[in-house]
Amino acid sequence: MTTTRLALVLSLGLAACGPAAPPPAGPMPPPAADNGQPRMQATLQALTGARAELAAATPNKGGHREKALELVDAATAEVQAGIAYAQQHPHEVGPEEGPAEPLPVDEDVGGGNTHPHMRNAIVQLREARKQLHDASHDKGGHRKKAMELINDAIKQTREGIKFDEHH
Repeated sequence: MTTTRLALVLSLGLAACGPAAPPPAGPMPPPAADNGQPRMQATLQALTGARAELAAATPNKGGHREKALELVDAATAEVQAGIAYAQQHPHEVGPEEGPAEPLPVDEDVGGGNTHPHMRNAIVQLREARKQLHDASHDKGGHRKKAMELINDAIKQTREGIKFDEHH
């Protein structure tokens, strides 16, 4: 009798759980190649370096240094949002962005000899831009926005060097 009760309890338990879930329709696409996001992490590292260099530069840059700092902070937020987006959408691969601008990371920075922190910030910003370009997809538009902000930060940093040389 105990065996019969056990079989009855198990049968009722299985029936109460309902039918097994059907298998997913079609095969799941493979996760995006950069699921670990090393390029985005490298971008954050370069942005952190750029921010430190800008913060260490003298503040007499006509407001351009401060604007560059704001842009670096905004780019950092976009990269972090892109990382979060990619983690929530691991199977999404966006459109290709095209080639990066032809500026080598270590290119001479005009006026950089007298403004080493500003020069180093530009080198770090170029590295961030290069890493973002090499990331495999757009991450919900955040990658593209971060690249625009980085380009603007480079321009503001250059303007800060020019301002300081003429004042």
